[in-house]
Amino acid sequence: MARPLHGMKILYLDIETTPILGTFWNLFPKYIPIGQIKEPTQVLCWAAKWEGDREIIFRSVKDKECIKDMWDLVDEADAVVHYNGKSFDMKHLNREFLLAGLPPPSSYHQIDLLSAVRQNFKFASNKLDWVCRELGLGSKVKHTGIELWYGCMEGNANDWKVMERYNKQDVRLLPKLYKLLLPWIKGHPNVGLYIDDPKSPTCTNCGSRDLIKKGTQHNTKTASYDRYSCKKCGTPLRSRKQSRTTSQNVLTRSS
Repeated sequence: MARPLHGMKILYLDIETTPILGTFWNLFPKYIPIGQIKEPTQVLCWAAKWEGDREIIFRSVKDKECIKDMWDLVDEADAVVHYNGKSFDMKHLNREFLLAGLPPPSSYHQIDLLSAVRQNFKFASNKLDWVCRELGLGSKVKHTGIELWYGCMEGNANDWKVMERYNKQDVRLLPKLYKLLLPWIKGHPNVGLYIDDPKSPTCTNCGSRDLIKKGTQHNTKTASYDRYSCKKCGTPLRSRKQSRTTSQNVLTRSS
């Protein structure tokens, strides 16, 4: 299995779920009581790939080990990259893990690209398809809508072929978008911790040692820090050690 130079095991994933099936009395219910639910939602299928690998893994409810296979991947990962995964994908997967009698996977970082998009930009739409098309990264697979899900639930082979292409294409888009958004992702796990030789300064987001000094950041009223930029991914960086403090003739306001 190929791995990036910084050693962090990054897993890209996307899931599709079935709709909740139930009965209701009108087209505009304020809520549907749980007694009217006939079938709850479940994970219909998922696609995933490791950073550095070309293969995209696909599993569906037709596969006996569908949920266990995903658990194994998440359990191995240092970080999981997804789009709206904190609110959707991972919570659905955690439910499936629990129902399957599996324990929580080993701890991992979540890198939610939707959060980065919402935090930094104002696109006309934050949907993955729109953002990727705006950035020239490609688009999602077009399909027939909810009928595709119904067809898969009924076991239609042609619908399953489309669903697999649709699910895999989302995972193809994720690495492209991740690498483009990388310098904008605040709170990204520090990949420098996964490098065997910590002596040389490294970019916290991509692990590159190709940094350029860009002056000084006066972060507080009493301290200054050296400022850097990563020449590989563009992430703005700051030294952890203070370059100037109040002991060096910097005054502070009296109370």
